[in-house]
Amino acid sequence: MVKISVIIPVYNVAGYLEECLNHIIDQTFSDIEIICINDGSTDESPDILREFAKRDNRIQIVNQKNRGLGATRNRGLELSKGNYVYFMDGDDYLELTALEELYELSEKYHLDFAMFKLKNFNEKTKETIYDEYYTMPYLKKRVEDNVFDYSDVADIALRLAVNSPGNFFKREFVRDLKFPEGLLFEDNVFFTKALFKAERIYFYDKFLYNRRVREDSLSNKFSISVLDTIDISDLLLDLINEYGYVQYKKTLYNRIFSNIYNTFENTSKDHKADLFLEMRRRYLKFSEKWQNDEYFMNDLPKRLKHIYESAVLSDSHEEFELRVKLYDKQRKINKLKKENKRIEKELEKVKKENDLIKSTKGFKFIKK
Repeated sequence: MVKISVIIPVYNVAGYLEECLNHIIDQTFSDIEIICINDGSTDESPDILREFAKRDNRIQIVNQKNRGLGATRNRGLELSKGNYVYFMDGDDYLELTALEELYELSEKYHLDFAMFKLKNFNEKTKETIYDEYYTMPYLKKRVEDNVFDYSDVADIALRLAVNSPGNFFKREFVRDLKFPEGLLFEDNVFFTKALFKAERIYFYDKFLYNRRVREDSLSNKFSISVLDTIDISDLLLDLINEYGYVQYKKTLYNRIFSNIYNTFENTSKDHKADLFLEMRRRYLKFSEKWQNDEYFMNDLPKRLKHIYESAVLSDSHEEFELRVKLYDKQRKINKLKKENKRIEKELEKVKKENDLIKSTKGFKFIKK
């Protein structure tokens, strides 16, 4: 049996695919299978895959109509035969010793999965872009050089970097896990379930993966698919209900309402109408389900509830925005009124203390 299955979804990455594949076939660990799934590419990516397959019989090519990243990774996982699986992105590249190091670590510590650091670099300048999200110094400080599980990081669980190429999984451990299909941010659900389920995790404090930051990447363009955050967060709500970790509900509802509103507010006027209509549609889609959630009905912060209600009750994006802005202004006014009362009380207290001082013999003598 092959030791590691490397799964590479490929979709229109012809300009970067050769570098990616070269860094896989030249790995110091050779007992691997390389499953390249062409997800309906319309550029030269399929030609590049065929050329590499001629050079290296470890490469197998699977062609399919475009189904998206989640479905493509799921298919790769179904086809994999290795003891371990690694999910690679076709426009990035891996350090040449990475698979060897990860395999040895996983065998040494009998891991369910290993986590490690990702290095971002600018596509044009090649300069490293430091991003604490992908380096997780707080995780290293917490677990040091020890094997850990969810209970050791419960308070920071939803802060951990979610990026499939930053993890190395035991195949038996993840064979029943699935990526949500047809949604962006799909690895949030896969990773969180793996985190909740795992008994042995290790954080390898080393950069093994080079993540290209491109100007034309989906993450850098406006897309209404940013609202997939709502669907993904709802799936995570299901997951935390399944495991009983309800302490994360506030964070997830904050993503659904506050974060989405911030996205809406910072969107250009040309896109606001479309974004609002789709946001409203998704809120209504989950409305009945959320209203059966005790936390949503009784403990949801008032501003989050107001954003939700404003979205479903408004007829236009202008009305929605106005409702939320008026609410925020009123909150600010109320806060200022409360602060003003506190200052008035302090002032009254100072006046009394001042009058008391003025009434003393010492003060009268000094004044005289």
